Amino acid sequence: MFKCATADVKYKELIKIISQTTGVGRNTISSTIYEYKKTGTITSSNKKKIRPTINEKLDDFQKNAIRQIVHSFWHKREIPTLQKILIAVHQNEDLPDLPQTNLYRVLKGLNFQYTKRVRNSALIERDDIVIWRNKYLESIRKYRQQGRPIYYLDETWVNAGDCTQKTWVDNTVTSHRDAFLKGLTCGTTNPSGKGKRIIVVHIGSDEGFVPGGLLSFESKKNSNDYHEEMNGETFFNWIKNIIPLLKKNAVVVMDNASYHSVKIESCPTASWRKADIEKWLYEKGETYEKPMIIPRLLEIVKRIKPRYDKYVIDEFVKNYDIEILRLPP
Repeated sequence: MFKCATADVKYKELIKIISQTTGVGRNTISSTIYEYKKTGTITSSNKKKIRPTINEKLDDFQKNAIRQIVHSFWHKREIPTLQKILIAVHQNEDLPDLPQTNLYRVLKGLNFQYTKRVRNSALIERDDIVIWRNKYLESIRKYRQQGRPIYYLDETWVNAGDCTQKTWVDNTVTSHRDAFLKGLTCGTTNPSGKGKRIIVVHIGSDEGFVPGGLLSFESKKNSNDYHEEMNGETFFNWIKNIIPLLKKNAVVVMDNASYHSVKIESCPTASWRKADIEKWLYEKGETYEKPMIIPRLLEIVKRIKPRYDKYVIDEFVKNYDIEILRLPP
């Protein structure tokens, strides 16, 4: 507590005295007094910051580079341990220096898992990811043999300050000062990463980009991941206009981004409450003996799930005799 020497201290001077005494900023003190005058109460100033996880900070290119590092060890017939991968990541100039804990989280996010090989723990991809990749290769091979038109779509971003990676450079210029004295320039500057960011979506085939298939808009978020700018509604509205422009009996290849894979309805998982699982089964007309534990209920869900586990986009394109093929991670 503190005491004021005089009762006629001006408001700003009083704020200054309180700030110096308590160590609290003047703006915070002013807003607190204003809040108390208006509401008669003071809310807690403890605000929990929502910090992005390491998997949210890394973009798709960086994650793919880490995935390739892991597979490079298998190509060399070496066991990819966490320590080996960590060293390789630090040696890659295009990747940030990740602590071992963060690298472990990234690998888990990329669907890698550890398996025992004799006395060593080796990093391999989950069986379902391996099967998914195998099925994709079988499907794309079949469609090519059938001669079906195959289109590929994807999203990316472009900074307004970007420049080309390759350009002609005058090797006689050794520094900015040298260029100034000779009346020359140092060429284009490297991308600053600042300025407006444009989100770009397009679709094409071996015949080139589809005319009228471009979607581009200015980013509104200050985010490292352009995927945050897209959502299921934006993507679906774009795809609805694109599908009529494609050839009949076509195949559209896309990755498994969340906005590409919006479900018509959610199916129960192990994280659901038991009452919600029972309600879902009841709505589907399923009968069973009660009481029944959650794992048994999920067995019933697994049996009937293929009938209801459907994507919005996949069902929409069926009307146009078009099929969606999703890339594995």
